[in-house]
Amino acid sequence: MVIDIRPYCGASSCWNTEILACKISQYQNQYIILDLKIEGWDIVENGIEQVVKNIADELNIPYKNISFVSSDRLCKSTVFKHTLKLGDLIYLNFACDFSVQNISIPIANNYGLFCGRGTNERLYSFWKHKNWQYTNYGKASLHASLENTNECDSDFVQFLCEHNEKWQDIKDLLPYTDLDHTLPPGSNQEEATSSKFWNKIYNDITIEIVCETSTSEGNCFITEKTLRPIVYGRLFMIVGSPKFEAHLKELGFDIFDDILDKTYDDKSNYLRIDSMFRSLEKFLSTDFNFQNILPRLKANQERFKVFKNE
Repeated sequence: MVIDIRPYCGASSCWNTEILACKISQYQNQYIILDLKIEGWDIVENGIEQVVKNIADELNIPYKNISFVSSDRLCKSTVFKHTLKLGDLIYLNFACDFSVQNISIPIANNYGLFCGRGTNERLYSFWKHKNWQYTNYGKASLHASLENTNECDSDFVQFLCEHNEKWQDIKDLLPYTDLDHTLPPGSNQEEATSSKFWNKIYNDITIEIVCETSTSEGNCFITEKTLRPIVYGRLFMIVGSPKFEAHLKELGFDIFDDILDKTYDDKSNYLRIDSMFRSLEKFLSTDFNFQNILPRLKANQERFKVFKNE
């Protein structure tokens, strides 16, 4: 029996788990597959593995009779079997036009930071963007706010607690966008997912700071956020799990580590972001010729064409 478990967990927490328990109990004599579909959240970090373990213990279901399916390429569960979900990347078209674009030469070597919901790392990255000497070389969007949100249940409660002064500094700016949009991009889905929209955004951007969905160690969940700058022919730096970009390289993508200092890829959380902005500062201070890397950017696009169907 296959059970879609997306209604019971997210990137960092679980909910309505008593309903999941009832569902599992209905099929306790069958082999049960718990499917995250396209999502690749860390099932250890968000707590759903422990929830299912508790349910299995209570119902006397052998662990071998339950397995997970997700898009986490490095699932670190030591309790249940995990199967990698492949071939569903095209489903991410809802978040981006994934037809490979003709690569345009940007008119400036600027950077971009484009985020949806708030997380600890995204708010910290946004604060860094707004509070460093090269902020005029970048543009950003961040949809996060605490409106209609319980502060204690937010996905950025760690940031609120550990960096409250920084939160006070930016909270009145949010939601925020530099994208010449009457509303943040996520609220105008048709326009924000179109190639016309993103070609305009990337017109003066050479490199994008990508804030991925899951950043816990031992997780590798590649979403449209990482793939978009590849599709549009841009450099990228990824706020993700440790070794995230190393895994991209293993998958055959050029991460341009001869051009950008990627030592941040060994780090996580706020340390990763601090190191990343130091690397970005080095890059912005160089005389960079975008034309020289066009063949490599096109090679990344070709790798994407294969990757999305693997």
